[in-house]
Amino acid sequence: MAMIDVAISCLDSIRQISEDIQDAIVYIDAGCTESFQFVGAFPLFLELGARSICSLENVNPLDAVAGWSSESDSAKKIMVMTSQLLNDAHRYTLRCLISHQGVRHCAIFTSIAEGAHSACPDSPLGPDAYREYEALLVQDYNEHIKKSKITSEDKGQLKFSSLLDPLTLDSDSSENKDNPLGGAEDYGQKLVVSVCHFPMVICPFSPRVFVLPSQGSVAEASLSNQHEDSLSYGLPSISTGSLSDTDDVPPGATLTAHFLYHLALKMDLKLEIFSLGELSKSIGKIMTDMSSLYDVGRRKRSAGLLLIDRTLDLITPCCHGDSLVDRIFSSLPRAERVSPHANIRSSQAQLKQGPPSIERPSIDVKVPLGEILNEEDCKIQDSRLPEGVEAFLRGWDSYISPVQDVDPLNSGGKVRDEKANSLWSELLNGSLVATECFRGTPYLEAMLDRKAKDGAVLVKKWLQEAMRRENIAVNVRSRPGYATKSELHTMIKALAKSQSSLLRNKGIIQLAAATTFALDESRAARWDGFSSAEKMLRVSAGDTSQSLAAQISDLINKSALAEMQRNKDEKSDSMSGGLLSFRDALLLTVVGYILAGENFPTSGSGGPFSWQEEHFLKEAIVDAVLENPSAAAKLKFLDGLTEELEGRLNHLKSEETKEETASDQLDIDALDDDPWGKWGDEEEEEENADHSKGDESYDDMQLKLDLRDRVDNLFRFLHKLSSLRTRNQPLKDGSLAFESGDPSGSKGLLYRILTRVLSKNEIHGLEYHSSTVGRLFKSGFGRFGLGQAKPSIADQSVILVFVVGGINGLEVLEAQEAVSESGSPDIELAIGGTTLLTPDDMFDLLLGQLSHF
Repeated sequence: MAMIDVAISCLDSIRQISEDIQDAIVYIDAGCTESFQFVGAFPLFLELGARSICSLENVNPLDAVAGWSSESDSAKKIMVMTSQLLNDAHRYTLRCLISHQGVRHCAIFTSIAEGAHSACPDSPLGPDAYREYEALLVQDYNEHIKKSKITSEDKGQLKFSSLLDPLTLDSDSSENKDNPLGGAEDYGQKLVVSVCHFPMVICPFSPRVFVLPSQGSVAEASLSNQHEDSLSYGLPSISTGSLSDTDDVPPGATLTAHFLYHLALKMDLKLEIFSLGELSKSIGKIMTDMSSLYDVGRRKRSAGLLLIDRTLDLITPCCHGDSLVDRIFSSLPRAERVSPHANIRSSQAQLKQGPPSIERPSIDVKVPLGEILNEEDCKIQDSRLPEGVEAFLRGWDSYISPVQDVDPLNSGGKVRDEKANSLWSELLNGSLVATECFRGTPYLEAMLDRKAKDGAVLVKKWLQEAMRRENIAVNVRSRPGYATKSELHTMIKALAKSQSSLLRNKGIIQLAAATTFALDESRAARWDGFSSAEKMLRVSAGDTSQSLAAQISDLINKSALAEMQRNKDEKSDSMSGGLLSFRDALLLTVVGYILAGENFPTSGSGGPFSWQEEHFLKEAIVDAVLENPSAAAKLKFLDGLTEELEGRLNHLKSEETKEETASDQLDIDALDDDPWGKWGDEEEEEENADHSKGDESYDDMQLKLDLRDRVDNLFRFLHKLSSLRTRNQPLKDGSLAFESGDPSGSKGLLYRILTRVLSKNEIHGLEYHSSTVGRLFKSGFGRFGLGQAKPSIADQSVILVFVVGGINGLEVLEAQEAVSESGSPDIELAIGGTTLLTPDDMFDLLLGQLSHF
């Protein structure tokens, strides 16, 4: 039987809709773009006959003439693929139809199931959501056409059905009567709209590791409502053991349940569902209620689905583990999110009620390859761009910037000299997974199974193999078993000497460039500094609470001093790049409190430390914020105090300037021949200064009192984090607790769960969700002795683990280790998560604007 492969399943799903793709302008939104980039689907769209592939959020009437085929007749079909709810994508879909009024058929594919639309509180559509939306879209489109025929002066905002979000059109988008791509003679023709479900919108890092696109509705949906057991909108609530009512289930649970159900259907898997955690239990219940006798009775491959709440283990994604993939995603910049127009955003915010959408960082990592290849010692052979390409780039640049008078015959060399670096940087910069080279996914698959050092050595081996294929010889001093930044740089430049070699090997070149950036001295020093601090916290947690509190306080004080030094001397950034900032110290404080809750009982203050120990920690944070107000930006517990803190910082700077000026003036006055005449003025100035100092001291005192109140709120939240072991029901028996005595470092929760599951040990709180047939046997035939035994995940040859809230690269590596150590290497393990989490992402979730204080 074929092994499971989520990437191949995505491609097969696209082939199944080839009739809609043929001769159509394909519009995809940001979430689908992210997914298809990882899948490598863009060449497949062109192979299936798509005219062009365009951005749904940035629709333009000229998209119709930018087709890849040589056919000259105008397009009659549009295909829209979205990872959003239909009502959220409506503004873009309608604008797309208005821009191409000659189109007679529009096929819409959404990754959100019809049942999810009716169950999600953000959607106004009912049980027959797809048919309802078809009618509403045609109605809104015809209303616009009718108004366009009546008057050409109708500009501005259209009135739409009350069920859908309003759309503000640009002034030129409503004037399409003279549009050659769709003239007035086509207005009377009927528009045919069809809405279908396309569930396979995921981002596979390998055939068996995937996350959801960051700008899709499932990843953006809230995972918890705000109450005493919740931590963040982007994380499940604490599993206290009291199941929430159906009405209180957050939208993220509903959307995730429908996604996993239809994912299993597409992959022909019959799921035996197990859950660990309160939100996972709700998801498992929704999936079980969706199952039917028809689904269970079909011949499918049996698989075990294990749902796990991220809140059961927050320390693993917060820490800086030994994973090259995690280092790359933490070091490199991400692609910018596609955001709607400001007035559209405000109108949508007014209509939507309930939890906010979560703006997760893009999964698309940008590799600045041009920075390596544009160095002086790297001259690409035949670096002159073809005249047509160069003319296109000059024209595109003139479209963005003001047009200048340039001699087209003699300007080539001058333009190349001035803009060669910037042009090459833009052309060569790309994503970690190259869309033009599908081999990027197997590269990532191999890297996910290795630690940082082994992964870098593997990248070096791939570069050497590529150089042998290209018959390139480079004199590089290298040691077996090691990979340095200079070695990788040299081989990257050698492979990029010629354009043909660069294009053939761009996938591995970009991956190697990403590795060199992750291994850069300043980035590696910061990561290693974090790792060392986390190891010290673990050692202190195995000792006493006093030593752990002292360690946390020392980290806060040192980070505050380093921040002050950086602010005083901006030129010292390169020297202090490896030093941890105040923001980093706060993340380490979170780690320290979770470790304290694992190792120490709570004291009378409600936290793991004594009142005196916690008082010193609070004062250290107060002093750090007062001395470095700019370092406390975007912290939720300081909302409303940012301006006052900045004002205090500016006042202190002005006082320092005044003191320097006064000292200089004092030197001048010492040489004055007649100082007696200034006595009266000096007395008056002293009185005014005393009065102003009194007001300033009052303001400073009030600011410190307000700041201490905010810090108290922060520590109440830290107390909640420290109680995760005692309040999370699955962790209470201690079988899944952290092993602080492990010399190699504690393994993550996913490793410990899989180890116990595969050895068929009992896990406290693990719930099995019976299928329809299982419930029938239990309730009906069970009384006749025909009951069904409770299955075990270890009995399944395919295990799908989905972490609700997100995963990281280290967990994938440890999960593979758990399977290999279990003695069952034939088990196929697939791992998925809401998103890919980095320590910075966890900081934003726990201490940023999405946090629940």
